[in-house]
Amino acid sequence: MPRISLWSFVALLVTVHAMTGLHSAEAQTGMTYESLKALPDFAGSWTPLTPPFVLPPVGAPSGRAGGAAPPPAAVCALPELRPEVATRCREAQELRRTAGDRREFCARQPFAGRPPGGAGGAFEILFTLGRVTIAVESGLVRRIYLRGDPPAGSLEESRSGTSIGRWEGTTLVVETSGLDPDARLGPGATLGRGARVVERIALVDANTLRIESTLTAPALLTTPVTFRQQYRRAPDRVFTDFETCVEGDRSVDPTTGQDRFDRTPPADLPPPPSQ
Repeated sequence: MPRISLWSFVALLVTVHAMTGLHSAEAQTGMTYESLKALPDFAGSWTPLTPPFVLPPVGAPSGRAGGAAPPPAAVCALPELRPEVATRCREAQELRRTAGDRREFCARQPFAGRPPGGAGGAFEILFTLGRVTIAVESGLVRRIYLRGDPPAGSLEESRSGTSIGRWEGTTLVVETSGLDPDARLGPGATLGRGARVVERIALVDANTLRIESTLTAPALLTTPVTFRQQYRRAPDRVFTDFETCVEGDRSVDPTTGQDRFDRTPPADLPPPPSQ
């Protein structure tokens, strides 16, 4: 019997494990790579039909044009907000307005139930066996499992939550739970525990995609709120990873936005050396 090296044996085990997982995915979903071609054609790159990707006509009123999800600053005016949350939201918004160059701690983008929008709202949809992946340009990656139950090892809470999807005709219906309770819908408006999201993702026409998202958050809202956002196909979009600030900047006091450290040079500091 010919001998094989340890690394060859390990590679063989990995291959067998991968093939077993592939067959399992096929068995769970009834899908093959060939059958993926029959799904609605919304795989690929998309950009929001809102600024800065699409500018409104000159003189057009601002706001939720076309049913688009409101910007974070407009969340405070949502009638579905609990009164105490609305008050807290307005106070946080006013503090931001009056604090000038106030800096804040930054956290990676969580999923808070709103469709992607704004400058970081471009995203890419990928179809694989048993899963749809949505990768948002601003850093959030969502994996939607096409199965009845969450996969083994799913976290109870995470930035993207646990998403289970199913096809209803040409519409992908996604139910997401396990959301980060600290995820913010707007200033001072965190989701709290027990939040859930139901999304309906479908094509309007060959080059337009619509996401309708209904958020239920008992700690935040008196009744569920629905957001709608449309996107246009962007086959030539070049995605660029970016961060909007430094995460966990310990030099900044999160309550005041000011530097924690006194940057006044000591009186006995010698002058810099002459050139």
